[in-house]
Amino acid sequence: MEEVATLKGRVTHPVYLDENTEDQNAVLRAISLGIADGFGFKVTRLGGLTKMTTVRDLCAIRSLPHSCDDAWGGDIIAAACVHLAATVEPRRMEGVWIAQEYIEGHFDAKNPIIIEKGYIAEPQLPGLGIKPEPGMFGEPVATYGS
Repeated sequence: MEEVATLKGRVTHPVYLDENTEDQNAVLRAISLGIADGFGFKVTRLGGLTKMTTVRDLCAIRSLPHSCDDAWGGDIIAAACVHLAATVEPRRMEGVWIAQEYIEGHFDAKNPIIIEKGYIAEPQLPGLGIKPEPGMFGEPVATYGS
């Protein structure tokens, strides 16, 4: 952050933070120091959907653009990224990146998260919108309910 702070005011293009925004505190610090013109957020790096929605809301308050990216997790994290991106005001949405083009296969072959002509359709099933094939991840560690 200190190195990025030394650049602010010395470059003529926007400064976006990506890999160094590892948690909510880093995002808060960057915003408070005024060193970020935008962010490249990865849901898993920030700690999940709840933490990602918090930084999304911080960006909304400060009118800072950002992306919602996956970190090579397959359909499950891609679905989470797509749903979260759908909640960001279009003027602040810098895009969604999913690894689908680089990963073979899908957790849900019937309802895969795919890129078509540069767009990703928002999944329509309940929850994240995908239903992994039974047994795909091995035997359950625990089962709750009926």
